[in-house]
Amino acid sequence: MKTLLSLKIWLAVCLFAASTASSAGIIWESTDGNSNFISIGSGALPFPSGEMFGIFSANANLSSDAPVDTFTGVGSLTSASPFKLGLWTTSGWVGETGNSGLSSPNTFLLSFVKPNLITNNLSFLFGFDLKPAANQNPITAVPLPASVWFITSALLGFLYIGRSKQIV
Repeated sequence: MKTLLSLKIWLAVCLFAASTASSAGIIWESTDGNSNFISIGSGALPFPSGEMFGIFSANANLSSDAPVDTFTGVGSLTSASPFKLGLWTTSGWVGETGNSGLSSPNTFLLSFVKPNLITNNLSFLFGFDLKPAANQNPITAVPLPASVWFITSALLGFLYIGRSKQIV
């Protein structure tokens, strides 16, 4: 029973790692040529946080390229060209892990996860007057090989067969 539980946990971790590795940061563009940002920290409400965010060109690699502009707390970008956003952490720049459109048009809540932290590892950035770019630059993204999905379905099948044998 412990082996089955540890196998399930290992499988969940591997699937999470594969899905995280395959997702790339989204490319944004301004709706009116002037995008505004404000970062809210968990302990700083209602004031801006002291975390540093960077604005990168659309084809930049966050792990090796320098940002076009940086800001702490409140920032803006006056440009019509597409861009990426990143958060500065102790291990370097990290891209956003998720976004959610808010009720007002062209307003998004972007979330960033700081690696190697167990608590207080989330950072949020509100973006105004921006939208996902039409061209998400699919050439630079690394596709997830089909073999990962086949192996995953096979492992799930083995788990199901093992579970039905235990019931009998």
